[in-house]
Amino acid sequence: MNQMQEQDTKPWYKQFWPWFVIAIPASSVVTGILLVTIAVNNPASMVKDDYYKEGLAINQILEKRQLAKEMGIRADVDLSGTRLEIMLQSKQPINDSLFLDFRHATLADRDFSLALKKNANGVYFAELMADGSTKDTQGKWHVTLRPYGDEWELEQIWTLPTKRELTLGY
Repeated sequence: MNQMQEQDTKPWYKQFWPWFVIAIPASSVVTGILLVTIAVNNPASMVKDDYYKEGLAINQILEKRQLAKEMGIRADVDLSGTRLEIMLQSKQPINDSLFLDFRHATLADRDFSLALKKNANGVYFAELMADGSTKDTQGKWHVTLRPYGDEWELEQIWTLPTKRELTLGY
C-alpha cells in the first residue's frame, strides 16, 4: 500500500511529460515560421510572373523562328577564352546589329546579353569580359541570337564548357 500512497508532489511545470507534449506542436510552429521567412526572402527565380503573357506570345516566337528558317540563317559560334566569334550564313544579306542573349537554365541573376560587332570579314564578335568583370559561362544556357529589330531569332540550348562545335540555326 505504501507505493499507492506515494504521489508526486512536484507541480506540473516541473514534470517532463507536459513539456515533451508541448514541444512537439511548438517545434512545428517554429519550423513553419522559419520556412515562411526563407520563402519570402528568397523567391524562386524560375517562376515567371507573367506566364500568361508568355503563353500568348509563343506564336510570335514561333513565327520569328520560322522566318529565320526560311531565310536559311545559321550561326557557327567559336567560344574560345574570353572572345566569342560568330560566322553567320544566310540566303539573304543581314546588315542589322546582332545580340546574343544567354539565359541560365535555373539562375536568372546570371543572365546576360552581348551586343555583337561586325568586322571587315563579316564575322560578328564580342568580348565576354568587356566591362572588366568575369562572366561565369559554365552551366546550361538557353542562347538566343536576334537582330536589333527582333524580326527573327535563333535559339539553342548549350551546356558550357564544351569541346563540340556550337551552332545556332538549321
